[in-house]
This record gives sequence, structure tokens and C-alpha cells, in this order.
Amino acid sequence: MSNPEAIRKLVHNYCDRVCNNDQPAWLDLWTDDAVWDIGRGPVSGREAIAVAMATAMDLFESVIQLAFNGTASTDTETGEGRWYFSEFAKAKSGKTLFYLGYYDDTYTRTGGEWRFASRTLTWLYQGPPDLSGAFGPPAGYSK
Repeated sequence: MSNPEAIRKLVHNYCDRVCNNDQPAWLDLWTDDAVWDIGRGPVSGREAIAVAMATAMDLFESVIQLAFNGTASTDTETGEGRWYFSEFAKAKSGKTLFYLGYYDDTYTRTGGEWRFASRTLTWLYQGPPDLSGAFGPPAGYSK
């Protein structure tokens, strides 16, 4: 049994909550024991994920994150997927950045709702919007 619309909604809610910097609502998209890895090593558990997100978002004046193509498959309680995204960001320093990448996800259904059990980011590009930056992970990041 596959439920791609429910997963698509989960992914789009993730992006929307990043765009609005709604960190409490963003955190609601995760399981209690989730793992988030954006390239600086995995962060485990909702409390640690909340701290990592707050630290990351504190660097930016604004962030616009968009989800593109993706795939997902689920059974009744778990699933996995891959979703491509882009992000336009303005750092508090005034620097503008453009990111491209994809997340490899696992999902768990808890309380009738799908949530992220894990998200692992693979960086494809980071730099100015004119693509003159670095393809691959930013300096200091893995994958």
C-alpha cells in the first residue's frame, strides 16, 4: 500500500514551515526518535533536532525552500522516499545563497499522521544564484 499524497503533503509542510520559520510546527513533523543529517553529522531526537534547527535558522534573515520532484513508497506504518529541493536564503550578514540538493527520507505513521523518522541531505550545489559557486557539499559538510 502506498500513500504518495500523504507523504507529498508532509514534504511540502516541511518546506512551508521552513519558509515561515515556524520551528514549533516544523518540529511536529518529526518522530520523537528521528534523525536529521544535513551534512555535519546526524542529530538524533526531537530535542536535539530543535536545537540544530534553531541554530541553523538563526544564521538567516529569510529562507525560501521549494520541494520539486520526489518519490515515496509506504506500507501501512513505514516508508521511504527521495525529494529534490532548492533554497534561496539571505544570511543576516547580507550574503545571498542558493542551495540545491535532495533528501533521502524514512517515514513512520504515528497517531494516524505521517512523520519523518529520518532525513539525510545530499548537497548538489551551494553558492550564488548564478551557479558560480561550488557543486557538491559546502566546505565542512559531508556527502
